[in-house]
Amino acid sequence: MFKQIEAQQIHVFIVFSEELVAEPLIKAAIQLSITNKVWIAGESWSLSKRLLHIEGIKNIGTILGVSQPVVTIPGFSDFIFSTKTQRHWEDVEKSMFCNQECNCSHLKADDILTENPTFSFPIYSAIYAVAHALHNTLKCGDGKCKKNMTVYPHKVPTSLCSPECSVGYVKKQNGIHQCCFTCEICPNGTYINSTGTSCISCKDTEWSAEGSTSCNQRLVEFIPFTDSGAILIMLGAGALVGLTLAVSVLFAVNYNTPVVRSAGGPMCFLILGCLSLCSISVFFYFGQPSVSSCVLRFLPFFLFYTVCLACFVVRSFQIVCIFKISTIYLMQLYVSSCQTFLSVLFKQ
Repeated sequence: MFKQIEAQQIHVFIVFSEELVAEPLIKAAIQLSITNKVWIAGESWSLSKRLLHIEGIKNIGTILGVSQPVVTIPGFSDFIFSTKTQRHWEDVEKSMFCNQECNCSHLKADDILTENPTFSFPIYSAIYAVAHALHNTLKCGDGKCKKNMTVYPHKVPTSLCSPECSVGYVKKQNGIHQCCFTCEICPNGTYINSTGTSCISCKDTEWSAEGSTSCNQRLVEFIPFTDSGAILIMLGAGALVGLTLAVSVLFAVNYNTPVVRSAGGPMCFLILGCLSLCSISVFFYFGQPSVSSCVLRFLPFFLFYTVCLACFVVRSFQIVCIFKISTIYLMQLYVSSCQTFLSVLFKQ
């Protein structure tokens, strides 16, 4: 509270409260080093000797105590003595006095009159104000009041600094006044209920849109193996695997022919095998996902497809070198370097 007061540069404090309430407030001000302020104190704690001797109270500033003067109420003593001498307890229904309402019939008139006189006038003033307000409201006069009257409960208007926020928005207070705030919409993944003052995050298994008042349960959707699109994709992948196997068998049968050797020889089987293994990853995209299926979706494809591309690069480099290099020594050096490249690739 004191931090907000310091931010507003308030220098005067009006504290009308009991001593039990004012004491922790003063101690907190001393502890937080609140200095050079003006304190207007009520009579209940400004005359307290215990508060005046608190260590460090002189540092908080100037304390101005307000004392209420003792006002003599005309006829008050006569009223007290008259109520004590009447035998009102004989007919309680006909005459109700303070003795019966407050259970103070055991007190004597002197006990009441010798009490703290500062309490009598405020009570008298309050009752006097209420009585005259009712008198004016009910149009009373000549000992009678109008009975057929509708009295409206007029209230003090509420201070409204900012309009109420819409649903899904949270209040961000500006300054020390609770009625002054800005409205901020709750982002995705959060919600705010009707009594909340902040956006609450949804659980890991829930989701929410922007400006939501509740979270929705996440629904896991996956493509089953029986789906028509999944069947077509798997048939295409199977056809590709079948074609690569057929070409591999064809190359194996005609391995010693010039056509197979010019196509790459042993490297052709590596390329065809990698293409077949790349197609296998398609089958792990369907059905209910798991940790192993998610790994097998990408690992075979990236690994074997990279090997396949590397083989194409090596074969292209071979063809270029065959036409560009005429020296036998350089040709042998090239072949050994290609073998080294393939061995390094498989080690990685």
